[in-house]
Amino acid sequence: MPIVAPIVEGYGEVTAVRQLVTRIGEKFGIVVEVAQPFRLDSGRMRRPEELAKAVRLQEVRVRGRVGGVLIVRDGDDDDIRCPVELARQISPVPGAFSVPVEVVIACQEYEAWFLAAAESLRVHASVRDDAVTPPNPELKRNAKKQLELMMNESYKETLHQVKFSSLIDLSVAAENSRSFRRMMHAVEKLITR
Repeated sequence: MPIVAPIVEGYGEVTAVRQLVTRIGEKFGIVVEVAQPFRLDSGRMRRPEELAKAVRLQEVRVRGRVGGVLIVRDGDDDDIRCPVELARQISPVPGAFSVPVEVVIACQEYEAWFLAAAESLRVHASVRDDAVTPPNPELKRNAKKQLELMMNESYKETLHQVKFSSLIDLSVAAENSRSFRRMMHAVEKLITR
């Protein structure tokens, strides 16, 4: 069974990314073990020595098995607006670790992936029945606020991220979000090597 050891930025993503990676694995017909994610805030994630330390900790969980380390963070930094450039900036030097490492930048935020498949969230009691995917869900900043406008209650990362990660239609999200397609591809690469 392949293993993915995530490094995430936010508290909500600690549980949500486990759910999401598990579902992506199922989509490819593969049962995936998802190790306990390591949380590293965005500022520390941009310091090469801090990120390398986190990768080394997660690398130990994967060594000798199929899989790798998955770094997931939001791309809402003020100084770098291009997710590809941010991924390039924080990516470890090739060959620096004994296991594969994939970097995924959610454009602009993890919640933009929910917006990309908003209709599939209607089954959740806190999401309005008229929730629809906005045009270009990744373009606007503050996806959390846009998502909250589709809800009957306040959006809370630690409460809603894991639930919404278990509900979004992965195919629709991938169709509407380039960064989510990258997420699907990164997980696929790690679990099929």
